[in-house]
Amino acid sequence: MQASGTFTVDAWEPETPYDQHDGIDLGHTTLRKTFAGDLVGTSEVHMVSAMVAGTRSAAYGAIERVDGTLAGRTGTFVLQHSATATADSQSLTITVVPDTGTGELTGIAGTLTIDRTDGQHNWTFDYTIG
Repeated sequence: MQASGTFTVDAWEPETPYDQHDGIDLGHTTLRKTFAGDLVGTSEVHMVSAMVAGTRSAAYGAIERVDGTLAGRTGTFVLQHSATATADSQSLTITVVPDTGTGELTGIAGTLTIDRTDGQHNWTFDYTIG
């Protein structure tokens, strides 16, 4: 199955980097989102990141708990994010953590993609519910 929609970032709360050496900052940021479209709900994201000063090179990993209604089914699930970027390329993978679905979303699996166009966050979610 496939679902799509948009989300807004309602809160972006970066902490002071917890490690800074040789122009590389390691940090933690908490985000809160609201989803609209085929998924209606909210999430909280905990992201750790590495940023290289003077470049556009960076990476982040994150865990996001989503609470909402997906195509008429209510429950929660957890997403795992893994991303890297350089001046020339970007890579982002977001997958459902196995066995994290609850309620009517028990057994959910899949991958989510994000496209940012004109400041709008659009998402597409390819998923199954076993």
